[in-house]
Amino acid sequence: MKSMLRLCAALAVLCQMTGQAPARAGDAQPDAAAFELTPGTLSSLAECRAPREVLGETGMALFMSGNLPAWLKPVTDNDHEGMLGLETFELAEPVTVFGRPVTRASFLQEWVVIEEAYDAARTLIEAKGMKRAPIKMTEQYYRFVDPESGPMLGAFAPTDNALAMMLGAPAETGNPQTMFVGCNYTVASQQEFLDAAGKADATAAGAGADIMEMLEGEP
Repeated sequence: MKSMLRLCAALAVLCQMTGQAPARAGDAQPDAAAFELTPGTLSSLAECRAPREVLGETGMALFMSGNLPAWLKPVTDNDHEGMLGLETFELAEPVTVFGRPVTRASFLQEWVVIEEAYDAARTLIEAKGMKRAPIKMTEQYYRFVDPESGPMLGAFAPTDNALAMMLGAPAETGNPQTMFVGCNYTVASQQEFLDAAGKADATAAGAGADIMEMLEGEP
């Protein structure tokens, strides 16, 4: 149990969370009848322009209504099997996010993101004034809209191999091919995020050691 708790804690940070509970569509108890999901909703969410309750309403429409709009469909293979919880959707027509036309949007816990080629993502990171987070195992950037409670504009490298790295596999050298860029609606302060990020590498290493010890003890 201790091993699994530490593993979950490590993966939570490596999957770009700040130690808070993931978003659940039912938490805000939205009025589903009054909410209409549109392509513009996804754009506003990814750019941190939407109120937090819109994330809950969107989650209800996407994951609980059983009736997706005709302009949106789930992607069965998003090329990131190692990123548990990543849900990607294809749009029938492009929508503008950060000034770019995109046809895919993804959800990961309380993140709403688009995936960009690495160089394009770095251009966005610089344009939005994001800073590098204190995590060595993965490349991540942040800028809080409200330093006291978020949300947080951010960018992070895919974490497909996070578990392998925790178990001792060497980190891949060079830049990642892509990065996710978007908004994290977790209710947390900038200081809480930095505190969690600063402990991410040690937490991951400890989780990996626990797992290896557990595996070595099995018959």
